[in-house]
Amino acid sequence: MADFLSSIRQQIADLARDDGDFYVACAETDDSPAPLTSRRFPSEAAASEAADLARSYRDALRESDPDLPEHRLAVYELSGESLTLVSTRERAAGQRRNGLPRSSRSVMLSGDGEREWLRMDNAPLVHVRRDGEPLPDDAVERQLDSKL
Repeated sequence: MADFLSSIRQQIADLARDDGDFYVACAETDDSPAPLTSRRFPSEAAASEAADLARSYRDALRESDPDLPEHRLAVYELSGESLTLVSTRERAAGQRRNGLPRSSRSVMLSGDGEREWLRMDNAPLVHVRRDGEPLPDDAVERQLDSKL
């Protein structure tokens, strides 16, 4: 099995380029599991081939470790554009308990990628990542409980 895994890692390395515009990541978490970690690819086709190879690699590993996490791998194009945040606050009817007027806030976060948008109206603002890493569930839960 070691030769098989090593061969797949080499095939993925051969497809990868430092300046590639595509990457492969889990559709739910946006993490790139081994053997795709920090790999970029020059084309969508190369990234798709790498995703297929990574599935075979992880299936082989799962034979030895049935608890290895499964990832639904997808191909994404890197975006050179930064995200745009637009926030508006409007006065609403009534007053808060502290006597201040009620307001309604809408926030829209968008970018040029198909997965880069979010719109919230009067919802709690919660941080889910810090320093590029996902926050643990209990940290997100504490934010929701505090009604930020």
